[in-house]
Amino acid sequence: MAKRKKLNYEASIAELESLVERLEQGDISLEESLKLYESGVLITRDCQEALQNAEQKVQMLLKQSGQTNLVEFEPHSSDS
Repeated sequence: MAKRKKLNYEASIAELESLVERLEQGDISLEESLKLYESGVLITRDCQEALQNAEQKVQMLLKQSGQTNLVEFEPHSSDS
């Protein structure tokens, strides 16, 4: 398999969305579908790695600032 360049997180998400759209159209061959799926799996792994690295950085910054526990994020609904 050819070596591929890792994209930044935002570009990876955009690429995944594009792959999903192409797969959902259903007008491509099985072989092409499998290639797209494989690409999607690899991109997803890169995204997971990027998120894990970001979480580790946040934890390191919190530790350096003296805060030892992460606080759960609870989004506020803007509909209220």
